[in-house]
Amino acid sequence: MQAHLNSPDVPGPVGHGWTQTNVDSGQTWWSADLTPYLRIYGLDTCNLAAGADGAVPEDQFTWLQGELSRCQDEGRLALVCSHHNSLTLENDATPVTGGQPLIHAEEFIAMLLQYPVCIAWLNGHTHINTITPHVRDNGSGGFWEITTASCVDFPQQQQLVELVDNRDGTMSIFVTALDHAAPAAWTEGDLSQIGLASLSRELAANAWLNKPALRAGTPLDRNVELLLPSPIDLSAITDASVEAEQMKAKAQLLAHGGAA
Repeated sequence: MQAHLNSPDVPGPVGHGWTQTNVDSGQTWWSADLTPYLRIYGLDTCNLAAGADGAVPEDQFTWLQGELSRCQDEGRLALVCSHHNSLTLENDATPVTGGQPLIHAEEFIAMLLQYPVCIAWLNGHTHINTITPHVRDNGSGGFWEITTASCVDFPQQQQLVELVDNRDGTMSIFVTALDHAAPAAWTEGDLSQIGLASLSRELAANAWLNKPALRAGTPLDRNVELLLPSPIDLSAITDASVEAEQMKAKAQLLAHGGAA
């Protein structure tokens, strides 16, 4: 967390959600306003007792529930992030000295479904691009779970997530898989930054412990448009405010390019 606070303010943001309060208290979960109408939450789902899979500790579960209720009251969209996904949020290991209750996938998903402003859950862990819908029992919408492949092994992709007002009472989440710019084949002896990234791509594609091609997911797990009912009045978000946010982000990127 301290390393994130030591990051440069361009392109930023400093801390990426963590603050000095997190460092001082040891609280490893956080929230940040990406825009005046979008808030993101980061959970720490790692189990420190044993096992690679995770769970949501009760204190984080209670905190997030209160935060989503606040977003609902404020008319603000919410994104939730965690390392583990709905298939791997089942670790029940607790220290021998005892510990707080751990919340697992079924209960966690049921809680998120109570808050329509929670439109997506972004996660990873399985190293496979996967899109999973979570629908309320009455069919009145829900949220999308977006699981992204690893930066370590094939296909080494990230996901661009864009939110769009369809101006008909619905909204879309566009998800686009992004490859990094390094060539797929390494030029022997090239140890530059791009060269090392290229070598990494080649090694990842030749991993012998798994089936690399399966980790890219299906075509429906990569470049997709995900529909859902608008949980807030999106018409209250003016074009001018959206353009101002875009210009601010572009200015940060241009300043970063100049610094580089």
